[in-house]
Amino acid sequence: MIIDKIIVIIVAVILITYLSINYVKKYAPGNLILISILAFCLGVYLPIALFDVTLRLRYQIPLGIGIFILPCVFAFLQYNNINFTKKLLYKRAEKYYLSQKYTKCIMTIQKIMVAHGRKCDALFLLAKCYYELKEYTNAKEILYEVIDKNENSYEAYFKLGNILENEDDIDSAIDMYQKCLDIEPTFYDAYEAMGILLANKGEYEEAEELYKRAIEYHSQSYELIYNLAMIQLELGKTDEAEKNLEFALVINPNINEAIYSLGNIKLLKGDYNDALNLYSEIIKSENYGLKAYYKIAIIYVTKNEFDKAMSVIEYIINEDSSYIDLIENEFVFSAMRSRIDNLLNENKLKQEKIESQERENIEEIKNTRKNWFGRQKNTEEVSETNENSILYNDIDMTRTGFRNEEEN
Repeated sequence: MIIDKIIVIIVAVILITYLSINYVKKYAPGNLILISILAFCLGVYLPIALFDVTLRLRYQIPLGIGIFILPCVFAFLQYNNINFTKKLLYKRAEKYYLSQKYTKCIMTIQKIMVAHGRKCDALFLLAKCYYELKEYTNAKEILYEVIDKNENSYEAYFKLGNILENEDDIDSAIDMYQKCLDIEPTFYDAYEAMGILLANKGEYEEAEELYKRAIEYHSQSYELIYNLAMIQLELGKTDEAEKNLEFALVINPNINEAIYSLGNIKLLKGDYNDALNLYSEIIKSENYGLKAYYKIAIIYVTKNEFDKAMSVIEYIINEDSSYIDLIENEFVFSAMRSRIDNLLNENKLKQEKIESQERENIEEIKNTRKNWFGRQKNTEEVSETNENSILYNDIDMTRTGFRNEEEN
């Protein structure tokens, strides 16, 4: 009976030692909890074994689980490299990344790599952290390592394209996006990024083909359809652009950019009522409101509705004076140029009056401050003189007191 108890104690000590070594070598934080449970159970078991106390079955079962079964299971799993710590650490690293705690994420990934090697998933997450921290050199090196380990990692190619784009190596960035799409033809972000770069380079035909191919996989993406329409406008394919803008607005009716662009097409085609309806939808938009009003003014002038045009022009000028130059240089307004000039002159006189009043107010404030500080200075000089006279009187009195003491 005593031998059985000694064997249990020896096994418990061996398990504690083994789990402690694994904690240090493989960085298994869960072992700390397991070791604490095991040590607690062993501490309870020692006096029971020493004084030969008999326990009820309901107490023996949890004690046996904590001192023998549970540690043996984890020791067996770790001995066979079946370790759940990596998954737990990786989940923690992902959580740090999503919460933008990139430094903590990097530290966690480094612990994973020390214990389990430089695996692709951990390396890619590490590269993304360096990318967010704008450490592009480190991110690039790691991404190339990911590609060496897995040539089909399309996300690594995409992220490399992002880095090269930030470094203004546009051609190389396009190549990386293309490699990404060769591996994964449905990858949305690569289509969008590559299309923008092609458009910026003026390669509109290539961009058009790219967006058409992207829409085959993402037929309900109003962003891709809108981008395709803008490319087609650059290529002079107005009818196709009009259809795509209308389709994009069917998917999402709240795209102010698409409404404004479609209104411009309708205006160019002479469909003034349709254009007016479209512009009216976005007059409350912060970015497109005044632009829409400007186009509405052009429509009213074209339809010879000059009073309506004047009221709109007056509103635009009062809201943003930068439109004055546009209005002065717009040929469409020639039919009512004299009325516009009178309005602009009145607006100019009003502005000059306001500026003059502001200058007078500023001068008045300056003079008030000068008078105030002048009075303050005089008051300080008077108070300083009084203080000095009191000080000198005190000194004289002190000296007189000393002389009187000497005489006495």
